[in-house]
This record gives sequence, C-alpha cells and structure tokens, in this order.
Amino acid sequence: NEAVAMMKGEAPENPVEECTVDMQVQAHIPESYIDSTALRLDVYRRIADIKTYEDSSDVVDELIDRFGEPPAAVQGLIDVALLRNMAAELGIYEVKQQQDSLLLYQRKLDLEVGARMSAAMKGRVMVSAGAKPYFAVKIGRNLTPLDTLREALEAGTPEEKKGN
Repeated sequence: NEAVAMMKGEAPENPVEECTVDMQVQAHIPESYIDSTALRLDVYRRIADIKTYEDSSDVVDELIDRFGEPPAAVQGLIDVALLRNMAAELGIYEVKQQQDSLLLYQRKLDLEVGARMSAAMKGRVMVSAGAKPYFAVKIGRNLTPLDTLREALEAGTPEEKKGN
C-alpha cells in the first residue's frame, strides 16, 4: 500500500512499524488442510492482512466455505496475525514469551498503555525501562499465551480506538 501511494505521488498513510511475535503457539497452514502451495501462500497473505476482529471473522468464513473448518494451527495463525497488528497499533514492535510471562517491547514506553493494562490486569503487569524497554505481562491462570496477549492488548487500547 505504501509503494502504491508513493507511485501515485501521494504521501503514504502513517506507517505502523511491524510487530514480531515469538510465542509457543501452533500457527501454520498444514498441507493436509490446503494442499496447493500457491493457494496456501495466498491464504498466508490474506491472513497477514488481518487488522480487525471483523477481518479475522471474514477470513475464517472464507476458509470454511472454501476448505472446511480450519484446524487449530490455522486458527492460531489467524489469532497471531490479528494480535500482531493490534500490538503494532499500540507501538509494540516485539512480543516474546519468556516462561510464564509475555514481554511487550516498545521503542519508547507509552505509560498510558501500561497504566490501562495495569488497571485491568491487577498485579500482572510490570514495567522495565532499561535499554530495551518493555511491559512484562504474567500469563493468566488457565489462560493460553494468546488469550493473555489478547487481554493485555484490549486493556491497553484506548476506549476511542476499541471496536475498530
């Protein structure tokens, strides 16, 4: 999208820095679900473009229509794509799982994001303002790392941006 805007002589939209996610979660499209490499690559691209819950729902509906119920690994991939983009919107450029915590890295800590997460997740959020600043979020009891990341990102999102 940025390249197309530049070719048209337009200023690209506010580019959001990509977010990498390093967590223990099954997130791939098995050959047994989509056997064509070309189709699998198209679906990977479609999943990478997921920005909202509505987008993820549309992709799931499309997958069900075309290939049947997606296996858990495909749902994991869809969840990771959505959460990656939600994290990037909050200025988080890396999410890393470390034992029973998730580390959410920001170039410059946004303490408002941290305050919202802390208020919603009492006693589970810590701040590290070192050379590589991050929020550490303790994975909730009986929650998966993905559920915890979703909870933290939803808590960190300002009210006026929720539902977008």
